[in-house]
Amino acid sequence: MESGLVSRVTIFAVGVEKYDHIPPLYGPSSDIENIHNLLVKNPSTALFGEDQFISIQDPTSNDLRTQISSYTLSRSADADILVFYFSGHGVSIGRDDFGFCTTDTDIHPGANKVLPLTVVKFSDLLDTVSLMGIIPIVIIDACYSGIAGNALIQPHDAIVTMQNEIRRTAASNYALLCSCSDLQSSVDTPKGGVFSRCLFDVISNGIQGLNSNLVSLKDVFQPLNRLIETEIRDAKPRLFLGDTLLDFPLARNILFTPQSYSFVGHLLCIIKSLWNNGNERELTPSEIHDICGKGAYGNHQKLSLEPWMLVENVPNSRNRRLTQRGRLFAQGKLKIPKTIEKDPSSNKWVVAAGSIQVDINSV
Repeated sequence: MESGLVSRVTIFAVGVEKYDHIPPLYGPSSDIENIHNLLVKNPSTALFGEDQFISIQDPTSNDLRTQISSYTLSRSADADILVFYFSGHGVSIGRDDFGFCTTDTDIHPGANKVLPLTVVKFSDLLDTVSLMGIIPIVIIDACYSGIAGNALIQPHDAIVTMQNEIRRTAASNYALLCSCSDLQSSVDTPKGGVFSRCLFDVISNGIQGLNSNLVSLKDVFQPLNRLIETEIRDAKPRLFLGDTLLDFPLARNILFTPQSYSFVGHLLCIIKSLWNNGNERELTPSEIHDICGKGAYGNHQKLSLEPWMLVENVPNSRNRRLTQRGRLFAQGKLKIPKTIEKDPSSNKWVVAAGSIQVDINSV
């Protein structure tokens, strides 16, 4: 996963709960607070800085369009990433589009249809950011019920509409995570939408067994789906990923344990065998196995890792020998960290947090 993507990210967190003409919602302000804490404030999960997070609460349609336009105009390079999170009502716009409802969204009483100029169209969002080659990562927790009867888009139609639109505009470089399913609309509560709360819970609690310190939407989806099913019967969020989308990191995985090695008995045996009481020698892996036992076979390469660097390969040979550091260590003139670990960001081996320093007499 490319952690370098993080610097190219801007997050728009849009929450609308106060509506002038349609029923209010109760959870979006909590959703915005939660996503801000998750992605920015909580050091256990956050990857992004305050300057990358834009909170937009209860905007009018014009306010939201202005924010999107200003962001796009400020871009100077292709492949920036916009994470657009929306919590609020959603409606159909004709047969081919989806609308984010803002505070001024209105329904024509005679036609029982939304007035298109009072919403922000999904297509307009995508068409605008695509002008600068911005990669859209869209997360939608939208309530499709309770506004104005036939004016509302059905959950299944919403999925098809948004999926087709984001494919048309972003080709294969996009992500779309929707709260809705074919059978059930999103559920709003004063503590936030159920979909959003489950998303926050999954990331806040970490993902077991994930061999990375970073979490992507793909990583999140299955545990998210299982958690939502425990709260809402038949609820199924949907995730669509473009074929060429990079493995975009959304947050840190708090359950990640870095790969680590400790300097233990069989490694000490290798050092002493190569040192040979000052009569240094070169040994093959098989000879190391015969002298130090099964645990040493195949593990001698660990002694070449930074920041140990005690053993090296003999050029044009399978033999192993001490480095200058290894000689100093064997003579008790050098201390090394007891434990080293692999930094997931750089893929380099570093001193493990809290590791003590040891010499050959204190291992």
